[in-house]
Amino acid sequence: MLEHTDNDSPQANEETVSEQTSKHTPETETTASEISEDSPQKDEVNTGTVEETPTTNTKSEASEASDNDSENQTQKTVETEQFEAMDLKELCDFFSVKIKTESVQHLKTTIEPLVKIFNRKLSEETAKQKETFLAEGGNPDAFYFNPDVKKEFNELYRRYKSDRVTYYRSLEEKQKKNLTYRLALIEELKGLINVDQNINTTYNQFKDLQKRWKESGQVPRADANNIWKTYHHHVGHFYDFLHLNRDLRELDFKFNLKEKLKICEQAEALTTMEDISKAFRHLQNLHKKWKDELGPVDKEHSEEVWERFSAATKIIHDKRRYFLKNQEDIFEENLIKKQAIITQIHDLLNTEISSKTNINQFTKTYEGLREAFFALGKVPAKKRDDIWDEFKKTTKVFRKKRSQYYKQLKRIFAENTQKRKALIEQVEALKSETNFKETTPKIIAIQKEWKNTFPVSRNDGEKLWEIFKTACNEYFEKLDATRNKSSKEEHESFEQKSKLLITLKKAVETNDKNLELDTILKNWNGIGRVPKNKSKIEHEFNRIVEKAYKLAGLSKSEITQKSYQNKLDGMRGNDEVIRKEIHSLNRRIEEVKQEIIQLQTNLQFFGKNQEKNPIVIKVKTDIAKHQQRLDEFVEKKRLIKQLNKN
Repeated sequence: MLEHTDNDSPQANEETVSEQTSKHTPETETTASEISEDSPQKDEVNTGTVEETPTTNTKSEASEASDNDSENQTQKTVETEQFEAMDLKELCDFFSVKIKTESVQHLKTTIEPLVKIFNRKLSEETAKQKETFLAEGGNPDAFYFNPDVKKEFNELYRRYKSDRVTYYRSLEEKQKKNLTYRLALIEELKGLINVDQNINTTYNQFKDLQKRWKESGQVPRADANNIWKTYHHHVGHFYDFLHLNRDLRELDFKFNLKEKLKICEQAEALTTMEDISKAFRHLQNLHKKWKDELGPVDKEHSEEVWERFSAATKIIHDKRRYFLKNQEDIFEENLIKKQAIITQIHDLLNTEISSKTNINQFTKTYEGLREAFFALGKVPAKKRDDIWDEFKKTTKVFRKKRSQYYKQLKRIFAENTQKRKALIEQVEALKSETNFKETTPKIIAIQKEWKNTFPVSRNDGEKLWEIFKTACNEYFEKLDATRNKSSKEEHESFEQKSKLLITLKKAVETNDKNLELDTILKNWNGIGRVPKNKSKIEHEFNRIVEKAYKLAGLSKSEITQKSYQNKLDGMRGNDEVIRKEIHSLNRRIEEVKQEIIQLQTNLQFFGKNQEKNPIVIKVKTDIAKHQQRLDEFVEKKRLIKQLNKN
């Protein structure tokens, strides 16, 4: 026989997941519709508009409690408000998307209001068409209005009804098969008792049977409770049969206790949820898992763990009863909250949208307020139309402001596109020139102007940049090809520097204490320029010099300062290299300045008293780092300009 453990837990089935079965079981109010979807019912459709397809009910709606209707009402209200803002074609398109992307068993609460609103709007449109027809002198008997959208909607509705009938017929067949399968498992369980074989083998067979029971699907509602009780009755007999092998039983008890404590924690977490309907649905799932998937625990913990689960269950039920009892007060609170959200939307819409405004953030904020508005649920019926009309007005204002901004942005993009095309034409005209001394500064000036040109659309920007970059590259490749015609002196310089580099490498690798680095640097800088295509030797030399400085014990800042000074010494007399270095520093200085400006702009999005905000702290840290880099580049620019004067 079953002991008084968790088998005194709620005897829940697909209709009631926490039915009172003992003095320890809390009162519950669960309904069948929240465990499994309703069977297909004949939807209310105006017979004069969208045609109906008769269906056969596979189960009665009598088991649906009024509580379930209350919980679905908020979602229905949100969708109804959305449908009211749609025209006939949009409603039809919405219907088409729904039946393609969502399961048919979950569509009833959406399709019912959709069909009613479509029929009403179609009737209104029919009346308008007839009024116009008669005003133009038409014969009332000759009036005929059967738009394509009506035919399309009728076809979608027939498909929906057909799919719904097919689903529930399939579900009924599947549940019957599951019932047959579970009955067979019970017979198999009976066969494990008093079997003459090793007890460990028997227990492993029992655990496998338990697993298959858990994995089997739902059974018909009328049989669910009885088959559950029968199964657990024989489970109890099996545990009695195992009384000689206490270790296995204790192991199973420990596992069940661990899992049931997890369920208790989850149930207690649900008590703090604001969405009581959602919390209640989750609670049902926990009761179902407690009942169907877990066995008993030891007597020592049975009472305690069940009382803990019962306490959390009672809190959620009390909250739900309060919600159902005080709906009107809650609706009044929703009205106040929705009015506050509309006020926030008005404040947002009063913000001027300009090129400095983050339009994506603006839109995201509006969408967040809009979602919060719909999430609040119903308001008092007498205020529903007023609050909805007020909200729709804000939607129109938002769309208008956003549309105006993008139209203005499109005009700016078009102007900038023409400017960039003009720059491309200038580069195309100059890229064939052979007077590099005069042409190069012109190309560089055009590149600077390109950088200062305001942005264009992403697609145009990428295409134009590729054309511009290709034209510039063609010119500079030709320029490089000319410069790479190395002189005999440059080749000799390269040979001398190569030998000097080998000497330095050996000295550094062996950590030669007699290394005279200053002498090597002086000799290196005294050698002339190397061919342009061999200029990598300069970078290699500087790298080895830095390594030598590290071996000498210099700090990082000292190494950086000395390395750059060595670089400057190597530039003396080479106007082209000096010019390029100055150009590179100017570019880096501008880039860092822009990064600092962008970070400072980002800080403006945060209000006062945000000093401890992690994002604000990070942005300020980044600004400090960029400022340090900027100071270094400015100092380098000063040094190289001073070199140029000398």
